[in-house]
Amino acid sequence: MFDKQYRFRGRHAFRVSALTSVFDNESKAKLFDRNVDVYANAPLVGFLFGRTAALDDTKNPETNQVYNQNVMGDRVIYSQEELLFNYRLIMLLDKDYEPDEDKRIDKAFRHAGEDPADMERFDSYVRGGIDVLYEKLIDGATNVDDYMNRLFDFVYDFQDRFNSEATSETILKLCSQ
Repeated sequence: MFDKQYRFRGRHAFRVSALTSVFDNESKAKLFDRNVDVYANAPLVGFLFGRTAALDDTKNPETNQVYNQNVMGDRVIYSQEELLFNYRLIMLLDKDYEPDEDKRIDKAFRHAGEDPADMERFDSYVRGGIDVLYEKLIDGATNVDDYMNRLFDFVYDFQDRFNSEATSETILKLCSQ
């Protein structure tokens, strides 16, 4: 599991390319440095925003070939611990996919990656997360200010959605239980 090359296809490959491209030639700024960075973060974004996506076969109109972007095997292996952590986290938390808590624990730890349906569920969150990241950070941006404003809005929205109730007092209470 997470020990070989990973391939993005179709619109998701196109979007990964956009997410890892330089958006400011002067500073050489990018939103994500490498494809593996998108691969590691997208499933969490997809899960948190409740977005999954099916495989896509969108073709490049110039070549008539399906868009492809790869994460080389050595990069996947290097990020294996983080990817496995994210996989386990999603398997544990995805009550819609598996309502039974004991089965979710089994999917996350005892049988991680054994069922192709579980890996497809994870990959659907990867694709859904790519869609969210693209829509929130890239779509419609035409200049450096647009990219920076979109990034700020995304971080602010993320904070508001997922961290607004997390105060230091709440965290201390949880830790002291």
